[in-house]
Amino acid sequence: MIPSSSEHDNAIPADQQSRAFLRASLAYTQSIFETVREPLVVLDAELRVKTVNHSFYQTFQVSPAETYDRLFHDLGNGQWNIPSLHTLLKTVLSENTPFENFEVEHEFQQIGRRTMLVNARQIFQDTAQSCLILLAIEDITERKQTEETLRQFTARLEQSNRELQDFASVASHDLQEPLRKIQAFGDLLTSEFGSCLPETGQQYLQRMQNAAARMQTLINDLLAFSRITTKAQPFVPVALTKIAQEVLSDLEVQIQRVGGHVDIGSLPTIDADPLQMRQLLQNLISNSLKFHQPDVQPLITLQAQTLKRQDAANDKAPVSEICQIQVSDNGIGFEEKYLDRIFTVFQRLHYRNEYEGTGVGLAICRKIAERHGGSITATSKLGKGATFIVTLPLQQSPTLVLP
Repeated sequence: MIPSSSEHDNAIPADQQSRAFLRASLAYTQSIFETVREPLVVLDAELRVKTVNHSFYQTFQVSPAETYDRLFHDLGNGQWNIPSLHTLLKTVLSENTPFENFEVEHEFQQIGRRTMLVNARQIFQDTAQSCLILLAIEDITERKQTEETLRQFTARLEQSNRELQDFASVASHDLQEPLRKIQAFGDLLTSEFGSCLPETGQQYLQRMQNAAARMQTLINDLLAFSRITTKAQPFVPVALTKIAQEVLSDLEVQIQRVGGHVDIGSLPTIDADPLQMRQLLQNLISNSLKFHQPDVQPLITLQAQTLKRQDAANDKAPVSEICQIQVSDNGIGFEEKYLDRIFTVFQRLHYRNEYEGTGVGLAICRKIAERHGGSITATSKLGKGATFIVTLPLQQSPTLVLP
């Protein structure tokens, strides 16, 4: 039967429409293929290269003439001649078994030693009923280097923590025991023979006892600093108002001695180590009491506010809540150019004969804040008081690992 002229006229547009659709589909697929940042390769059943995207040429610094219709393992003078990869590709063909995240560390001709992650799966051509293999290649060299750097850093950190624990053990016994004997015999000398010593001898004895007392304070502060990690406790809900009231009770004598007044505002409940929160607030309030202005009543305010925080590195991450604790005073203050220095162990802005202490207290505060995923800073003007600002998460991540 011969089709009528009208049927023939209708068939032509349909055929043209089909071709146009195929051309559009091909262009669409090709656009995706070329837009992907990772190198992509299509191999036939003989593992010959049928097509690659621009990223492949760019990454491996080869030209189309060196690539098209070549056996994959012959590319670049055999730079892809990797037996384990060749075996996997054959399995993809024979068993239609895709593979993912196959890691290849290899010396490539143009780009040197690199680590690649390879995925592969079968794709089919409906027209020829033949199978092809699509390879996706990702260069993870920098990621592996970063992971190795992080591994080494973690190992060094663990070693440092072990050494810190060893120090804490030594300091708690081996250093303290002879120091206690020095102090004990110094007290005996003073009580039994002090009156027999000339004035110069009494001065020497007093200086020895003062030095021993300073050494005792220094050891205690170092132990407190090391125990932030060696004696760390799990995070639990902590009512900061209750902690602050307990701290004021502990500091009652010091507050009365300088005639100070401490005002506690509304403080939140946060996930934290309760002992370390107590130490944090005690150190900050003690610091304000210590550095008060002569002949001026020390006035200290402790308050907090809750803020929202968005992860700057990931704007799709959920917004978290943080609390900002402020301890303000009307003390002697300091020049803000020394801000970093005041949070460093053993760094002092004043001579020892002006203000007692070892320069460890604020360093402990910083270490506690950082251990809780927070930070500490301060604002101040010389002679105008200071405000210490501690920023802490309200809730801790359940995956947070204790240092």
